[in-house]
Amino acid sequence: MPSNDHKLRSARLRGPSLAVRFYLIAFNALSAAGWAYVIYLALAVFRGQRASSSVYDFIKPLASYVPTSIVVFLTPQSKTTNHFSTTLAYFLHPYFPATYESTFSALAPVQSLAVLEILHVLLGFVRSPLPTTVVQVSSRLILVWGIVERFPHTHSSPVYTTMILAWALTEVPRYAYYALSLAGCGVPAWLTWIRYSTFYVLYPIGAGSEALVMLSTIPEWSGGKWAVWSAEHWVKAGLVAIWMPGLWVMYSHMMRMRRKVLGVSKGQKLGTKPRDRFKAE
Repeated sequence: MPSNDHKLRSARLRGPSLAVRFYLIAFNALSAAGWAYVIYLALAVFRGQRASSSVYDFIKPLASYVPTSIVVFLTPQSKTTNHFSTTLAYFLHPYFPATYESTFSALAPVQSLAVLEILHVLLGFVRSPLPTTVVQVSSRLILVWGIVERFPHTHSSPVYTTMILAWALTEVPRYAYYALSLAGCGVPAWLTWIRYSTFYVLYPIGAGSEALVMLSTIPEWSGGKWAVWSAEHWVKAGLVAIWMPGLWVMYSHMMRMRRKVLGVSKGQKLGTKPRDRFKAE
Protein backbone atom coordinates (compact mmCIF):
# COMPACT_ATOMS: atom_id res chain seq x y z
CA MET A 1 0.00 0.00 0.00
CA PRO A 2 1.55 3.35 -1.03
CA SER A 3 2.64 5.66 1.75
CA ASN A 4 1.26 9.15 2.30
CA ASP A 5 4.58 10.65 1.16
CA HIS A 6 4.37 8.70 -2.08
CA LYS A 7 0.80 9.90 -2.65
CA LEU A 8 1.86 13.50 -2.02
CA ARG A 9 4.74 13.25 -4.48
CA SER A 10 2.44 11.69 -7.09
CA ALA A 11 -0.10 14.48 -6.62
CA ARG A 12 2.58 17.15 -7.09
CA LEU A 13 3.82 15.49 -10.26
CA ARG A 14 0.28 15.43 -11.66
CA GLY A 15 0.01 19.17 -11.09
CA PRO A 16 -2.72 21.20 -9.38
CA SER A 17 -6.37 20.26 -9.14
CA LEU A 18 -8.82 21.58 -11.70
CA ALA A 19 -10.09 24.29 -9.31
CA VAL A 20 -6.56 25.44 -8.50
CA ARG A 21 -5.64 25.42 -12.18
CA PHE A 22 -8.62 27.64 -13.05
CA TYR A 23 -7.69 30.00 -10.21
CA LEU A 24 -4.07 30.23 -11.39
CA ILE A 25 -5.17 30.86 -14.98
CA ALA A 26 -7.34 33.75 -13.78
CA PHE A 27 -4.56 35.10 -11.54
CA ASN A 28 -1.95 35.04 -14.30
CA ALA A 29 -4.29 36.46 -16.93
CA LEU A 30 -5.32 39.31 -14.62
CA SER A 31 -1.70 40.05 -13.72
CA ALA A 32 -0.65 40.07 -17.39
CA ALA A 33 -3.49 42.47 -18.22
CA GLY A 34 -2.60 44.71 -15.27
CA TRP A 35 1.06 44.99 -16.26
CA ALA A 36 0.08 45.58 -19.90
CA TYR A 37 -2.07 48.46 -18.70
CA VAL A 38 0.92 49.90 -16.82
CA ILE A 39 2.90 49.83 -20.09
CA TYR A 40 0.01 51.56 -21.89
CA LEU A 41 -0.15 54.31 -19.25
CA ALA A 42 3.62 54.86 -19.34
CA LEU A 43 3.73 55.04 -23.12
CA ALA A 44 0.86 57.53 -23.05
CA VAL A 45 3.15 59.90 -21.14
CA PHE A 46 5.82 59.51 -23.81
CA ARG A 47 3.15 60.49 -26.35
CA GLY A 48 2.32 63.60 -24.36
CA GLN A 49 -0.90 62.32 -22.74
CA ARG A 50 -1.35 62.26 -18.97
CA ALA A 51 -3.69 60.79 -16.38
CA SER A 52 -3.52 61.79 -12.73
CA SER A 53 -4.28 59.68 -9.67
CA SER A 54 -2.61 59.11 -6.31
CA VAL A 55 -3.08 55.93 -4.32
CA TYR A 56 -2.23 57.82 -1.15
CA ASP A 57 -5.14 60.21 -1.73
CA PHE A 58 -7.38 57.18 -2.25
CA ILE A 59 -6.43 55.40 0.98
CA LYS A 60 -6.32 58.55 3.15
CA PRO A 61 -10.04 58.34 4.10
CA LEU A 62 -9.41 54.79 5.35
CA ALA A 63 -6.62 55.87 7.69
CA SER A 64 -8.84 55.70 10.78
CA TYR A 65 -9.20 51.94 10.27
CA VAL A 66 -5.47 51.28 9.90
CA PRO A 67 -2.97 50.93 12.79
CA THR A 68 -1.19 54.21 13.51
CA SER A 69 2.25 52.72 12.84
CA ILE A 70 1.25 51.79 9.29
CA VAL A 71 -0.36 55.17 8.60
CA VAL A 72 2.83 56.94 9.69
CA PHE A 73 4.87 54.62 7.47
CA LEU A 74 2.76 55.53 4.41
CA THR A 75 2.77 59.27 5.13
CA PRO A 76 4.79 61.21 2.51
CA GLN A 77 8.21 62.27 3.78
CA SER A 78 10.19 65.45 3.17
CA LYS A 79 12.65 65.54 0.30
CA THR A 80 15.95 63.82 1.09
CA THR A 81 18.40 63.25 -1.73
CA ASN A 82 22.03 63.61 -2.75
CA HIS A 83 24.13 65.27 -5.43
CA PHE A 84 24.73 62.08 -7.41
CA SER A 85 21.00 61.31 -7.75
CA THR A 86 20.17 64.91 -8.64
CA THR A 87 22.84 65.01 -11.35
CA LEU A 88 21.77 61.65 -12.80
CA ALA A 89 18.13 62.76 -12.95
CA TYR A 90 19.16 65.97 -14.74
CA PHE A 91 20.82 64.02 -17.56
CA LEU A 92 18.09 61.37 -17.89
CA HIS A 93 15.01 63.62 -17.79
CA PRO A 94 15.12 64.54 -21.51
CA TYR A 95 14.83 60.84 -22.41
CA PHE A 96 12.58 59.43 -19.67
CA PRO A 97 9.68 61.65 -18.55
CA ALA A 98 8.02 61.39 -15.15
CA THR A 99 5.28 58.75 -15.27
CA TYR A 100 4.19 58.43 -11.63
CA GLU A 101 1.01 60.50 -11.97
CA SER A 102 -0.19 58.31 -14.83
CA THR A 103 1.00 54.87 -13.72
CA PHE A 104 1.05 54.50 -9.96
CA SER A 105 -2.70 54.01 -9.52
CA ALA A 106 -2.34 50.85 -11.65
CA LEU A 107 1.17 49.85 -10.60
CA ALA A 108 0.47 49.72 -6.86
CA PRO A 109 -2.42 47.20 -6.93
CA VAL A 110 -0.97 44.96 -9.65
CA GLN A 111 2.38 44.72 -7.86
CA SER A 112 0.71 44.22 -4.49
CA LEU A 113 -1.26 41.34 -6.01
CA ALA A 114 2.06 39.51 -6.42
CA VAL A 115 2.03 38.77 -2.67
CA LEU A 116 -0.23 35.86 -3.60
CA GLU A 117 2.72 34.27 -5.44
CA ILE A 118 4.39 33.61 -2.10
CA LEU A 119 1.18 31.98 -0.89
CA HIS A 120 1.04 29.87 -4.05
CA VAL A 121 4.48 28.44 -3.27
CA LEU A 122 3.65 27.81 0.39
CA LEU A 123 0.43 25.99 -0.53
CA GLY A 124 2.20 23.91 -3.16
CA PHE A 125 0.21 25.35 -6.07
CA VAL A 126 3.46 26.00 -7.96
CA ARG A 127 7.00 24.68 -7.60
CA SER A 128 8.87 27.97 -7.76
CA PRO A 129 11.70 28.28 -5.20
CA LEU A 130 10.43 30.12 -2.12
CA PRO A 131 13.60 32.23 -1.45
CA THR A 132 13.72 33.79 -4.92
CA THR A 133 9.96 34.41 -4.89
CA VAL A 134 10.12 36.12 -1.48
CA VAL A 135 13.14 38.24 -2.47
CA GLN A 136 11.60 39.47 -5.70
CA VAL A 137 8.13 40.22 -4.33
CA SER A 138 9.28 41.80 -1.05
CA SER A 139 11.92 44.00 -2.70
CA ARG A 140 9.36 45.42 -5.09
CA LEU A 141 6.80 46.05 -2.36
CA ILE A 142 9.45 47.90 -0.34
CA LEU A 143 10.08 50.11 -3.36
CA VAL A 144 6.41 50.70 -4.20
CA TRP A 145 5.10 51.41 -0.69
CA GLY A 146 8.20 52.09 1.38
CA ILE A 147 10.07 54.31 -1.07
CA VAL A 148 8.09 55.69 -4.00
CA GLU A 149 4.84 56.50 -2.22
CA ARG A 150 6.61 57.87 0.87
CA PHE A 151 9.05 60.14 -0.95
CA PRO A 152 7.23 62.45 -3.41
CA HIS A 153 10.44 63.64 -5.06
CA THR A 154 10.86 60.14 -6.57
CA HIS A 155 7.64 60.72 -8.53
CA SER A 156 9.46 62.88 -11.03
CA SER A 157 12.49 60.60 -11.22
CA PRO A 158 13.38 59.19 -14.65
CA VAL A 159 14.67 56.00 -13.00
CA TYR A 160 11.16 55.40 -11.66
CA THR A 161 10.08 55.28 -15.29
CA THR A 162 12.85 52.88 -16.35
CA MET A 163 12.12 50.73 -13.29
CA ILE A 164 8.41 50.24 -13.95
CA LEU A 165 8.95 49.68 -17.68
CA ALA A 166 11.54 46.98 -16.95
CA TRP A 167 9.13 45.37 -14.48
CA ALA A 168 6.17 45.51 -16.83
CA LEU A 169 8.05 44.29 -19.91
CA THR A 170 9.26 41.34 -17.83
CA GLU A 171 5.92 40.51 -16.25
CA VAL A 172 3.60 40.62 -19.26
CA PRO A 173 5.37 37.74 -21.07
CA ARG A 174 5.87 35.85 -17.78
CA TYR A 175 2.22 35.89 -16.73
CA ALA A 176 0.98 35.35 -20.28
CA TYR A 177 3.29 32.35 -20.63
CA TYR A 178 2.00 30.80 -17.41
CA ALA A 179 -1.67 31.48 -18.25
CA LEU A 180 -1.39 29.82 -21.67
CA SER A 181 0.63 26.93 -20.28
CA LEU A 182 -1.93 26.28 -17.54
CA ALA A 183 -4.82 26.55 -20.01
CA GLY A 184 -3.20 23.95 -22.25
CA CYS A 185 -3.59 26.22 -25.27
CA GLY A 186 -0.03 25.79 -26.40
CA VAL A 187 2.55 28.48 -25.80
CA PRO A 188 4.00 30.05 -28.96
CA ALA A 189 7.73 29.48 -29.37
CA TRP A 190 8.35 33.21 -29.63
CA LEU A 191 6.63 33.86 -26.31
CA THR A 192 8.67 31.12 -24.66
CA TRP A 193 11.85 32.66 -26.00
CA ILE A 194 10.85 36.15 -24.81
CA ARG A 195 9.91 34.84 -21.38
CA TYR A 196 13.27 33.13 -20.88
CA SER A 197 15.61 35.48 -22.76
CA THR A 198 14.71 39.14 -22.24
CA PHE A 199 15.77 38.97 -18.59
CA TYR A 200 19.37 39.31 -19.81
CA VAL A 201 18.60 42.97 -20.57
CA LEU A 202 15.56 43.78 -18.43
CA TYR A 203 16.86 42.43 -15.11
CA PRO A 204 19.93 44.73 -15.01
CA ILE A 205 17.81 47.71 -16.07
CA GLY A 206 15.16 46.91 -13.49
CA ALA A 207 17.54 46.12 -10.63
CA GLY A 208 19.75 49.11 -11.43
CA SER A 209 16.74 51.42 -11.50
CA GLU A 210 15.46 49.97 -8.21
CA ALA A 211 18.79 50.67 -6.53
CA LEU A 212 18.92 54.20 -7.97
CA VAL A 213 15.37 55.00 -6.86
CA MET A 214 16.22 53.94 -3.32
CA LEU A 215 19.57 55.75 -3.47
CA SER A 216 17.76 58.98 -4.37
CA THR A 217 16.07 58.94 -0.94
CA ILE A 218 19.39 58.80 0.93
CA PRO A 219 20.92 62.15 1.99
CA GLU A 220 24.30 63.43 0.86
CA TRP A 221 27.26 61.38 2.10
CA SER A 222 30.27 63.35 0.87
CA GLY A 223 32.31 65.43 3.27
CA GLY A 224 31.47 63.20 6.20
CA LYS A 225 27.75 64.01 6.03
CA TRP A 226 27.00 60.29 6.38
CA ALA A 227 27.83 60.67 10.08
CA VAL A 228 24.43 62.27 10.74
CA TRP A 229 22.40 59.64 8.87
CA SER A 230 19.44 58.11 10.65
CA ALA A 231 18.98 54.37 11.12
CA GLU A 232 16.59 54.30 8.15
CA HIS A 233 19.22 55.90 5.92
CA TRP A 234 21.76 53.24 6.89
CA VAL A 235 19.23 50.45 6.25
CA LYS A 236 18.51 51.83 2.79
CA ALA A 237 22.22 52.20 2.06
CA GLY A 238 22.66 48.55 3.04
CA LEU A 239 19.83 47.51 0.73
CA VAL A 240 21.42 49.43 -2.15
CA ALA A 241 24.72 47.65 -1.45
CA ILE A 242 23.15 44.17 -1.65
CA TRP A 243 21.06 44.95 -4.72
CA MET A 244 23.71 43.72 -7.15
CA PRO A 245 24.36 40.42 -5.32
CA GLY A 246 20.58 40.00 -5.22
CA LEU A 247 20.48 40.56 -8.97
CA TRP A 248 23.01 37.76 -9.44
CA VAL A 249 20.80 35.39 -7.43
CA MET A 250 17.83 36.14 -9.69
CA TYR A 251 20.06 36.03 -12.78
CA SER A 252 21.41 32.60 -11.86
CA HIS A 253 17.91 31.30 -11.21
CA MET A 254 16.66 32.53 -14.59
CA MET A 255 19.65 31.08 -16.43
CA ARG A 256 18.94 27.68 -14.85
CA MET A 257 15.27 28.00 -15.80
CA ARG A 258 16.21 28.97 -19.35
CA ARG A 259 18.32 25.84 -19.74
CA LYS A 260 15.56 23.70 -18.26
CA VAL A 261 12.65 25.12 -20.28
CA LEU A 262 14.38 25.80 -23.59
CA GLY A 263 16.51 22.69 -23.23
CA VAL A 264 19.68 24.51 -24.26
CA SER A 265 21.90 22.00 -22.54
CA LYS A 266 20.04 19.01 -23.94
CA GLY A 267 19.85 19.94 -27.59
CA GLN A 268 16.15 20.69 -27.36
CA LYS A 269 14.90 22.98 -30.10
CA LEU A 270 13.14 26.21 -29.32
CA GLY A 271 10.01 25.13 -31.17
CA THR A 272 9.34 22.15 -28.94
CA LYS A 273 6.42 22.29 -26.53
CA PRO A 274 7.36 24.21 -23.34
CA ARG A 275 7.34 22.26 -20.13
CA ASP A 276 4.48 22.68 -17.71
CA ARG A 277 5.12 25.41 -15.17
CA PHE A 278 4.75 23.01 -12.25
CA LYS A 279 7.36 20.66 -13.65
CA ALA A 280 9.72 23.40 -14.77
CA GLU A 281 9.66 25.30 -11.50
